[in-house]
Amino acid sequence: MPIVVVADPDLRERMRCIRVIAGQTPVSAIGAATWEELEQALEGAESAELIIYAPSLPGGPEDAVAQLLRRTARLVLAVNEGVDVPGAMNVTRVTWPIAEETLVLMGHAAGAQSAPIGMYFVPVDFLQMICMSGDSHVLVVSNESGDVGLIEVRRGQVWTAFDGLGVGEEAFARLIRPEMRVRVNPTVSSTKERTIFKDLAELVLDSLRRIDEGCVEMPPPISSRRIEVALFSPEQRAARVKQLNADARRLLMERSYSEAARVLTDLSTLDPASSLVRANLEQLRKLGYPK
Repeated sequence: MPIVVVADPDLRERMRCIRVIAGQTPVSAIGAATWEELEQALEGAESAELIIYAPSLPGGPEDAVAQLLRRTARLVLAVNEGVDVPGAMNVTRVTWPIAEETLVLMGHAAGAQSAPIGMYFVPVDFLQMICMSGDSHVLVVSNESGDVGLIEVRRGQVWTAFDGLGVGEEAFARLIRPEMRVRVNPTVSSTKERTIFKDLAELVLDSLRRIDEGCVEMPPPISSRRIEVALFSPEQRAARVKQLNADARRLLMERSYSEAARVLTDLSTLDPASSLVRANLEQLRKLGYPK
């Protein structure tokens, strides 16, 4: 039977999690109140299908997250919103204390034993978990070819999705194909426009129906650069726009037109509303740049 380890120093919360998971899902659950107890639990279990880890656990090393990722296919951090955890940029988080519905979803996902080794998960499992917990996250979706798009959940609502073919519900359907995997990033003051207005259940049922009917295309790989840009916070975006504008002006003055065209292309992705950027880029393209 799959094992879930709940590592939380709070006795009441730890026992509540164990009781919910063991009582309502097809897995066994054991607890740990310190890092030493957690190591003992993992040695006794040989392997854990899921570790729920509270970073406040006494005795935890600086590389706790990295160590735990080597011991389990699924790691979830139970942490208050806004708390920074070293090495946890791409690790799933849930708000502490964890909602009962979220514990049940995690237990069922662990029981399915569907995740490969690493930080990657089936999209629908974690969309359900994040939406029911009311959290905000960005899911980076990938397949064997690499990253293919993003799905953003804001305050428990599916907010937007985009891939190399478009945005909104169409992109969502392409990104939740069963063979896809995701890694999860917390959102940072996202300002992305909302493009999806249906609830998760309706979205998933409609998307899976269309996939079964063969009406949904396979999304193409998307560059790491576009993923990076999409994950920028507003502050990072503003700083990057300022820097690229300065670079573009310098390159144009130096008549380095090919390089200027590449910089303006990046800038057009970050600042699509800028008429000046569009005009300069269009003029350079008419002249045959970049070459």
